[in-house]
Amino acid sequence: MSLVGSEPSVSVIIPTMASLERGSLLKRAVESIRSSSMQHICIIAVVNGARFDAGVCEWLKSQPDIQFHYSKTPSAPGAILRGRELVRTEFFSTLDDDDEYLPGTTDQKLAVLRADTQADLVVGNYYQYCAGAESLRYDRFADVPAHPLESLMQFNWLSSGNALFRAETVGVQYFNGYHDFAEWTLVAYQLAMDHKKVAILDTPVFRCYGETPGSLSKSDTYFAAYIPLFKRMLAFSPPKHVACMIHRKMGAAHHDASVVANQNGFYKDAWKHHLQSLMMDGGLRYLSYTRHLIL
Repeated sequence: MSLVGSEPSVSVIIPTMASLERGSLLKRAVESIRSSSMQHICIIAVVNGARFDAGVCEWLKSQPDIQFHYSKTPSAPGAILRGRELVRTEFFSTLDDDDEYLPGTTDQKLAVLRADTQADLVVGNYYQYCAGAESLRYDRFADVPAHPLESLMQFNWLSSGNALFRAETVGVQYFNGYHDFAEWTLVAYQLAMDHKKVAILDTPVFRCYGETPGSLSKSDTYFAAYIPLFKRMLAFSPPKHVACMIHRKMGAAHHDASVVANQNGFYKDAWKHHLQSLMMDGGLRYLSYTRHLIL
């Protein structure tokens, strides 16, 4: 691929453990970044944790378009934060080390932000690869620019590989204080609360291999992550109608947690979550479930 321009306008942050078993996937991710643009891209690889392979790290260091950085804390969100601190280009994006950009898509996203100088970020659709098959992740994208908060209550339109951000207006603060297992939901929420303008590119821009749809649903990890997330969202004092949506989602999460706790024999926890679900907006819909905790 021929490259134009000497100074890159886009940085791509890759958080990676640079482990031996993921070395080939990391190289695939890097090559996909290169093939996503006709321009030079600054690739910021932030190796985090102690599981790195020396050979993989040496390969990263040997690449002329890669800035290598190391953080001893094993945290992908923390690595993204460090990468964001290092961005010196006009635009930036991120990519997990086991995913891949589709050819030409950085240039497509860049064209959107160049055309709409008021947009703070552009988000695209993407392919979800699972069990040997792939499908488009989003099927209702059109409402996001006009109603980013309300749309976020229906689905998370921001992921680790589908966006390009304008560095001047999407600062480091949006990547600080991340939330485990829901870091991109919180980033999207804060951007929407700050009235950042979201543009959309309703075409696939990357392929995600690492996420299985619904994999956290009804799990202890889900409840541990999302109930506190909803509390953090409410602390931002959202508009009343959005707060009602969050309360309903929190009520549903408490109800699901009660069902799971009851099934596993943790009856005290089941009652605690059930009572919490009843206190949320729309909580009376769970009142009939009380009989399952009494019988």
